[in-house]
Amino acid sequence: MGKSAPREKPTQSPAKPDLMADLSQVQLQAQSDMERAMKETHRVLKQAIDRAGPKRVARALDISLSLVYKWTQPARTKQNPAASGARNPLDKLLAIFELSQDLELVHFICQMARGYYTPNPLAKGSDRISFVSETVSSLNDFADMLQYAEKSLTNDGRIDEAEAAKLRQQWNRLKGRLEHFIISCEEGHFNAGSEDSDDAEEE
Repeated sequence: MGKSAPREKPTQSPAKPDLMADLSQVQLQAQSDMERAMKETHRVLKQAIDRAGPKRVARALDISLSLVYKWTQPARTKQNPAASGARNPLDKLLAIFELSQDLELVHFICQMARGYYTPNPLAKGSDRISFVSETVSSLNDFADMLQYAEKSLTNDGRIDEAEAAKLRQQWNRLKGRLEHFIISCEEGHFNAGSEDSDDAEEE
């Protein structure tokens, strides 16, 4: 009897072109945003340094006053070799974030400013967000937080430090979800047939 032909190993199907295109678009947009931000850091830093006072900043950081002033000017780059400024702390912080993509860095800065960071929604086109599912998820998160607080009080009549920290974590997560919800409302991600209506108006 002849040997049967070996079976071919199933090959993994390639990633969908539209998903790869979306990923590439997001990466290009992030790179463009970073390049634009790097051009603006000296202006943002100048506003803060002017408010604090250049001499006070120099003394607090134990650096020369001339370096402080250089931070408030465009830094010398390949695209701008004639610039007289120097890379400032914001440039370096942005570079670290770009390399690490660690949101804890952003959360820490927002916490120091008594705020909270939440990313903008990326949904668009056919990936329209469901209003019902977003609403239910937000309500469930809120109910879970209240239930956890009630359970903590029922156990021993108090909310201890660890339980309070967990409540804060849940609340911050809920604030992020609600901000995401509001931005989705503002940008029309819940709207049905908005693109069709726009086309109809153009006709």
